[in-house]
Amino acid sequence: MVQIRQLTAEDPAFEAWHAGIRAAHRAGRESSWWESPESTRVYLGRKSTRFARMAIGAFDGATCVGGAELAMPLQHDIETISVELGVPPLHRGRGVGTSLAAYVENIAAQHDRTVLQAELHVPAGMTVGDTDGGRFASARGMRSVSAEDRFLLELPVDGERVAKLRAVEDGYRITSFVDRVPDAYVVEWARMQTHMNQDVPMGELTHTPQQVDVTRIRDAERTFAEQGWTRLRSLALTPDGSGAGYTEMFVSRYDDEFVIQDDTFVDRSHRGHRLGARLKLANLDNLDALRARTGAGRRWVQTYTEQHNTAMQHTNDAFGFRRVDVLHELEGPVGGRG
Repeated sequence: MVQIRQLTAEDPAFEAWHAGIRAAHRAGRESSWWESPESTRVYLGRKSTRFARMAIGAFDGATCVGGAELAMPLQHDIETISVELGVPPLHRGRGVGTSLAAYVENIAAQHDRTVLQAELHVPAGMTVGDTDGGRFASARGMRSVSAEDRFLLELPVDGERVAKLRAVEDGYRITSFVDRVPDAYVVEWARMQTHMNQDVPMGELTHTPQQVDVTRIRDAERTFAEQGWTRLRSLALTPDGSGAGYTEMFVSRYDDEFVIQDDTFVDRSHRGHRLGARLKLANLDNLDALRARTGAGRRWVQTYTEQHNTAMQHTNDAFGFRRVDVLHELEGPVGGRG
């Protein structure tokens, strides 16, 4: 008989839970990143004033047959609850997903959450309704409210492509660093990260763009370090020292396959100078330098780009990133039915 319960980061069944939800997430997909058990353990166990987080496992004896990871905002969008829910292929068709969904909805109701959010990866050329996960979500009143393409770039990057992207200096200076934003740049970094939060298209997703300050940046740096991440960062500066754009990549010491390309942002007044491409190129040089220091290589860079962001889509194409599937943000009422 399947039993569903909440787990802590110290639970003896934590590794089985993580392996189960990871298998569900990666089933039937081309190479895809999932956070390591070591990082997830720190992430779930760390006290936060911004989110309440929970791990939920479905067990048949000692076997994890499905699971969910929940996040509830505590300061903004407090009507929402986000969930990563999955059942490994071997255990599907037994009603495990339905039971997990009911358990999650009960938690949501206990915390006065009325909006349920989830993510679903859909193969290119297919719609949400073409997938089992999409039909499962639709039956619970959820629909796609935003979509991003997932891209993979195989490492090392093709040398001819890199040579074409190297640009002549035109007054902008690009500087790169690892982990900590230098004090001289951190205020500008916070300003641009706030603008990034405001500019990113989120479709109809219930989401309030957040103000970023220096305290939040420093707290995030400590959190990422605790989770085993090295952050590779590049910053574009104008001649007067103002920030024009930035980019970040994350490298986990627990993962020898993936590099995660995160934000790439160029301020509106500085667009049209190919700064997005130049920033990504500088950060790939930063990655090469890290590899030279540590000897650790990776196979893929993974990133997401909103489907209507044509400038960044073109930049990704220029580097040789390849579209592999589409990430849909799903949203619907807690307890809803289609």
